[in-house]
Amino acid sequence: MKNLPTIFILILCVSFVSNNSFAQPSITWDSVIEVSTNEFGNKCSRIVLNSSGNPMVLHGKSGNNAGLYLSIWEGGSFGTPIQVTPETNIYLSESEGPRIAVSGDRVAVSYQISGQWDTGAYVVMSEDSGLTWGTPYPLAANTTDDHFMPCIAFDGNSQPWAALKWKTAPTFEGVHLFNPDTDSFEPALNAGIATAGVPVCECCPSNPFYYDGVFYDVVRNNNNNTRDFWLLKSPDGVNWDEAIDIDPADWFISSCPASGASSAILSDGTLVSAFMNAPDGSRVYWSSVDLSNFTFTESARIDPLNNSTENHPSLSASGDWLVAAWERNSSGYDVMISVSDIGPEALSNTIFNVTEDLSGHNRNPSVVYDGEFIHLAYKNTSSGVSHYLRGVISGTSKIESLGEENELWTLTTTHSEWRINSTLGSNSTFTLFDLNGRVLNSGEFVGELHLEKRSGSYLLKLETGGVISTLKLF
Repeated sequence: MKNLPTIFILILCVSFVSNNSFAQPSITWDSVIEVSTNEFGNKCSRIVLNSSGNPMVLHGKSGNNAGLYLSIWEGGSFGTPIQVTPETNIYLSESEGPRIAVSGDRVAVSYQISGQWDTGAYVVMSEDSGLTWGTPYPLAANTTDDHFMPCIAFDGNSQPWAALKWKTAPTFEGVHLFNPDTDSFEPALNAGIATAGVPVCECCPSNPFYYDGVFYDVVRNNNNNTRDFWLLKSPDGVNWDEAIDIDPADWFISSCPASGASSAILSDGTLVSAFMNAPDGSRVYWSSVDLSNFTFTESARIDPLNNSTENHPSLSASGDWLVAAWERNSSGYDVMISVSDIGPEALSNTIFNVTEDLSGHNRNPSVVYDGEFIHLAYKNTSSGVSHYLRGVISGTSKIESLGEENELWTLTTTHSEWRINSTLGSNSTFTLFDLNGRVLNSGEFVGELHLEKRSGSYLLKLETGGVISTLKLF
């Protein structure tokens, strides 16, 4: 019997919609809410959920009324901001500033005292979901080595631990574990020993997290100025002898990019990390890892067809749903959102500009998805406050079956080529991209297009008479 070609439809995004077969997700947003007045600032906005499932937004202020504050949602609005620490001279860099983590009713905030790069790394704790705060813990009270930019997480016993940049020339990835017996943090351990090259990127923030009994940390490495992200792994937080490269872009730059990663874990145990890289301009990428066997699987740009500057991604996941937020500068800064329930590969199918109709620049998003609502916080520059948006996802990224009357394109794959047929009966143009957005081929055709098959995954943009479609080829 002859081997017949397999015919399948992979219409991923269509600008002309008529009984569209692809059930793209949509998001319905509530009205924008100001987290606080500008008296309490909008620097370093980070959002988490408390034990009741309500959003809490961390935000900072410099100058008058300087400090670090937490605004908690209750009864349909955010309450009066609560001062997290008595310190006022806090380093409030958007990329390198304070971080917040939650475990039950325990909340921890990590921060750096500006100018005190050795002894100024602190963690402050709350035992009642952020309502009251204890005395801050120094991570290294008596040291002459840099302990810079602490990033906080919790382990499986609700004990805090922090990762930071430790020492200089070279800079190591330091991890501080908490000792409940001494009620203090232990000295730093070198967590980056299994990466290629000794140092890590000296001012790119850490991304520590704990999952299924294991400590992890996503770190931008610095191997002779090749800056790429690695996933570090430890069974106990002490022995960091496993690491894998999750960033094939290998960006070469002699200065620190000062931009870190954000990570989320899907229901099947797939880790997805997002970060900015700039081998071809500053763009936001994702990478995926199978945590069960600790192997890197794939990486690509979230929006491979975009050519505007991007940065500061934030990821969250619940079940199969993955939510990505990041900032884009295209004649002004806006917050972008993408969602997928079939893995990170489909994030490129649904890109939403959330703040397009709002005034001012909107930057530095932080997102949490709880399975019901998308909770989004970001910095609005014109108002001087942090904004909050709540959204509901509808639809799915899954491809539904097509009736013949709805088919715009058919894709036939053989051993050696892809064959694309149009049902629109006119001249067409095509552009073939790799998943990093680079143009590999382009041209015109009538009726049928033949492309030599390549290994890997690609995007094919097709246009006929104002109808634009994008197919994924693999």
